[in-house]
Amino acid sequence: MDHGPTAMAQPNVNLDGIVTGRWKIAIFGCFDTCIPNTVMVTFCPCVSIAQVTTRIGYGQYLHVLLASFFFYIMYLIACFVKASWFRSIVGILGFVMFLFMWHLRFKVRGLFHIPGSIVEDGLCALFCGCCSLAQMATHVESYKPGDCQFEARATLPSYQV
Repeated sequence: MDHGPTAMAQPNVNLDGIVTGRWKIAIFGCFDTCIPNTVMVTFCPCVSIAQVTTRIGYGQYLHVLLASFFFYIMYLIACFVKASWFRSIVGILGFVMFLFMWHLRFKVRGLFHIPGSIVEDGLCALFCGCCSLAQMATHVESYKPGDCQFEARATLPSYQV
């Protein structure tokens, strides 16, 4: 019995129009939108982190921007400072930043019901930090393709506190 052509399954989207159940792009999909995604996560990761957290209502843009900027500046200073105590402190700050990125990826995956594991989240944050951040930024639509913006897009209505 022929029931006619079958419709192609469309990805699930939530009320905000964000894809659920799968990542919008693969982990190395950041190269699909080099401007602004790849450029921002590579040269201005603080901005991308703040944009993603703001978009999902997980933090205020300015607070996250300043905190992550502090972490990155301390890391850059540590590259030139020979004092072992300072490098130890920066190492701890770097580990805290890694934990935050791990948690952020876990949070985004959970909010949008994306299959995966906490181990995968940690490995992506550790070995592919920029690509992982770009994947999250694309997924939550924290940027407009082709347009480098340094402010945050509005928090998704479903995630406003």
